[in-house]
Amino acid sequence: MADIFKEYLIKQKKSSVDNLTQAGIIAASAVIVCLAFAFGGSFIGPVIILIVLFGAMTFFNRFNKEYEYILTNNELDIDVIYNKSKRKRVITIDMKSIEIMASIQDTNRKDQLTKNAKVINASDGNNGADTYGIIVSKDSAIYKVLITPNETFLNNLHKQAPHKVFKKI
Repeated sequence: MADIFKEYLIKQKKSSVDNLTQAGIIAASAVIVCLAFAFGGSFIGPVIILIVLFGAMTFFNRFNKEYEYILTNNELDIDVIYNKSKRKRVITIDMKSIEIMASIQDTNRKDQLTKNAKVINASDGNNGADTYGIIVSKDSAIYKVLITPNETFLNNLHKQAPHKVFKKI
């Protein structure tokens, strides 16, 4: 049997909460910079300003997220990429150990997808019919992982676990 390696990259859209949080970061940074100018002195003020601007830039860039789904044989790795520069592994899923994978709008399997589980949202943020939920037990916890694969990637997932991956019709 041949080895399988497929990957798919999707950009997560910003929610209104993300936009408000970014505005709050800008406002708080502006207030702290003004206070540092007024009361910081000639040495501490510039140091505080640099620290605040660096911290604000770091937090601001964390809202620019992309998710990469990597299918290698029977393992699905999900990575988050912040600002197209920093990568972090979110979760690794053994396709043999998933309980179910189906569209979150699938009415026939909605009860199976509404388990009391920790939600990992690695989708595009739309929560439409193209968003799939994966229920998996890992490290004595139950996770519900939300992803938005394209048709080709979904077909490859279905080939790895045909009785557990339910494609929308």
